[in-house]
Amino acid sequence: MKKIAIVLLSTVVCGTLASAKIVQQFEPEKDTSAFSGKPEVSFATDLSFYYQGLSQDYKGITANGTTYTAPTAIESGLILPTANLDIYGKIMSGFNVKLQTMLASHHHNDTYVKGGYATIDNLDFIAPGFLSDIMRNTTIKIGVNDINYGDDQYRRTDNANVMRNPFINNLAVEGYLQGTHLEVLYRIPSISSFAMVGITNGQANPQDVTETSYSTTNATADSNRYALYTKFGFDQQINDDLRFRITESLYFVDGVSRNDLYSSDKAGPVATQVLGTAAADSISTGWNAMTGYVKKPDGTYTTSYANDILASKTNLFIKYKDTEFYAFYERADGKDVYQKDMKMNHYAFDVVQRFYNDKFWVAGRYENAVVKYADAFNDFGDAELTQYQATVGWFLSKNAVAKLEYIDQEREKFSIYKNGDAEFKGFMVNASLSF
Repeated sequence: MKKIAIVLLSTVVCGTLASAKIVQQFEPEKDTSAFSGKPEVSFATDLSFYYQGLSQDYKGITANGTTYTAPTAIESGLILPTANLDIYGKIMSGFNVKLQTMLASHHHNDTYVKGGYATIDNLDFIAPGFLSDIMRNTTIKIGVNDINYGDDQYRRTDNANVMRNPFINNLAVEGYLQGTHLEVLYRIPSISSFAMVGITNGQANPQDVTETSYSTTNATADSNRYALYTKFGFDQQINDDLRFRITESLYFVDGVSRNDLYSSDKAGPVATQVLGTAAADSISTGWNAMTGYVKKPDGTYTTSYANDILASKTNLFIKYKDTEFYAFYERADGKDVYQKDMKMNHYAFDVVQRFYNDKFWVAGRYENAVVKYADAFNDFGDAELTQYQATVGWFLSKNAVAKLEYIDQEREKFSIYKNGDAEFKGFMVNASLSF
């Protein structure tokens, strides 16, 4: 037994001594690798384990403004592990595909396909050298995946894939969409910049073949509408010590009956059974901020997505030596099907300090979102969410990581909560493998 313990300890120490130097990857680099003439297939897997030690405080939840459901008691313990399986294929020169599968997640416990997409870096499959001058700096992406709105999708936990996230939990309000989309990214290397335009159906689970139009007096919305989005950015490694990146993103959709821009994570939240159930728009660790409670002509209320949205997000990333600063400011203006206004102001910032060749790190994040909605039952005023996170992490090796996080989320003036207030706080432990 002593020999086994020594071997295990030696393995951990040797793994820790291996370099895990972090280079934050945002938009993928252009593929210029050679093609052998035969399809090339590879696999990547992720496995994550969690211990949750959270407590919550709220008086009750209502769906109609009057009848309240009592809180569910929660206690500390292990929660469902999560797992991913990704399949990569190089089909031809400059043409790559990826299939993403969730083997287990907190929203769907069974295996399901998250999405699949292709990236096209040249058009030689049409004719050798076709539009080569344009494609030299262009990448086309088409399929079902995370749209390129903002930079947060590059620093978040994607079910079991946690390596790129210095924290355990994600942002409480995520402008993050998994949907069918087409994007064209054009790089401008001479000024370290890029521009991207995209179109998406805006839905994580599209049902556009079924007519689901919502039309009554002064209220109209359709399912088969498409959102446009764009992104511009500057990203430069100024010298060996300093990297500077700033981007601006816009997202626009009009007259849609369902909008998943703030409720699109198919895997569900990292923490479970908190503030209600993950299936509801407003009563999990995440908040679909651009939803409201529409008062129908009969006097009753129903939950409504914002069917018109104009959202903008400014992201900033600075890395100086071993210190990272990341921040954003987001604003969203929308209307529900009765043309009642919804407005959101949302910002967050975090600092990550890495040590010992990036083997260890400490990180802290502050997030705040305020939503003004013109028509809500139990209207306490502008709903506000504040989230604090403090995390320590350790790369045991390039493929193994452990994290410990303290999180505190506070909600005020939410229509669905009795007295408008709710809170959860506590710690979580995460251990993950990616290979």
